[in-house]
Amino acid sequence: MKNLFYFTALFSVLFLQGQVSTFMYVSVSPENQAEFERLETTYWAKIAKKAIEDKKLIAWGLMKKVGMAGDDSNYIFVNIYEDFHTASNAGSIWNPAVIGMNYQEVSTDNIKVVKAIDYYQIEGTIQGPSKFNVHNYARPKNLGGFVEENLTLWKPFIDKNIKLKRTKQTNWGIATRIYPSGSDAGYTVFTRDGYQSLEDAMEALSFSSDYPTYLDEVMSKSKMSEYAPQGFQQRIIYESIKWVN
Repeated sequence: MKNLFYFTALFSVLFLQGQVSTFMYVSVSPENQAEFERLETTYWAKIAKKAIEDKKLIAWGLMKKVGMAGDDSNYIFVNIYEDFHTASNAGSIWNPAVIGMNYQEVSTDNIKVVKAIDYYQIEGTIQGPSKFNVHNYARPKNLGGFVEENLTLWKPFIDKNIKLKRTKQTNWGIATRIYPSGSDAGYTVFTRDGYQSLEDAMEALSFSSDYPTYLDEVMSKSKMSEYAPQGFQQRIIYESIKWVN
């Protein structure tokens, strides 16, 4: 219930178009995960809270990958900033002295390995609570068309079906990757589908040849086969561990 509260608060006030978020992908070995989560949720969450109070940060989150999908990173730190300026000057935020601690007491550097840090621009969201989120990573042939269709066709369609309770999905979002960029940098965009349970998230990813008839109209208008003919490169489920906003 506590994790659900964090995400309810998050999606009721955050993820506005044009905001900047960073995703830090880290790897933690199984024997260190309990201590890693204890330090991050007990101390670093408080440091993030102080940064939010000081208007240097909008939100901080820790999510854990479900299973062994994708690369060997198994946690993501999410930081959300108002704009590029605050995102680019965030180094001073992470000082344990603001909660009366020293770095050696709370550091997780010796039990985690940073695999990547990605910067995103948030393009659109549908707010709602979730405990599990499916991240859908893609490199569309036509990024502009992909984003535009998501905002003008899929967003209102998903929003309508969430409100009508025709789907177990509870929220949605899309963000374009700012950095790293370039032809060899991998995916350029991801969408996020939120669910209340792991069962609902897994069910959404499972194959079915019998799609609901209410999909027919939106599918007839979609140009996704043209914009992103290879579909999503990866679809990975993450569970919320802690969120502060």
